[in-house]
Amino acid sequence: MKNIWFIFLSLALSILACCKKNRATELIPTGPVNLTIDLNLPSYTRLRYPGEFIFLDGGIKGVLLIHDFDDKWYAFERTCAFEPLNLCSILQIDTQGLAIRCGEIKNKVYQKCCDSRYTYAGFPTNGPAQGPLARYNVSRLGNVVSVYN
Repeated sequence: MKNIWFIFLSLALSILACCKKNRATELIPTGPVNLTIDLNLPSYTRLRYPGEFIFLDGGIKGVLLIHDFDDKWYAFERTCAFEPLNLCSILQIDTQGLAIRCGEIKNKVYQKCCDSRYTYAGFPTNGPAQGPLARYNVSRLGNVVSVYN
């Protein structure tokens, strides 16, 4: 009988842990986003190449648009999945580590907010963040990239 209760308790804790991870993304505030990027314009031509990114206005704290090395496109609310309402919780790109990190730039110097780091696809690899970044939809038709929710 004790084994059945142990199995039941383990299963219940696993389900709760799974739900807690999913809630981390749901708590990230997002705002209305409807952006169109023309890759022919000089300010966006570098986005034609995999590994490039740009910060855009929109959402709550801004939008991070990434053209990943696998030629996939990702757009995220520029807020960390850990304590997203914290003022310093702003996504930055670590080009040397090929990762997204949480912090802010003050006087041209990066100051971390937490130790969270993410892949370019928005999944956590380090730190207290347990869930992925809040993602916006991205579609590309020719040289036009659309970011929307």
